[in-house]
Amino acid sequence: MNPDICESVAPSFQIDDKIHEVVTKQGMSHKNLALLLGKKESEVSKWMLGTYDFTTKTLASIERMLKAPITNVIH
Repeated sequence: MNPDICESVAPSFQIDDKIHEVVTKQGMSHKNLALLLGKKESEVSKWMLGTYDFTTKTLASIERMLKAPITNVIH
């Protein structure tokens, strides 16, 4: 795969991995997360493919519902 493409999608995969980690630790499923967020389970499943372009609003909602940090911003 083209290194530029890998670099551009890496953050999305890291976010997906973190969401999956937190959901699993909390004993939840994608369906549970979808219900908490008022989303369809199919939408949450798409997020977990690693190619979803999250909005900051969506990420903030996920963090709020899971009561756990999902992203870290480094300055």
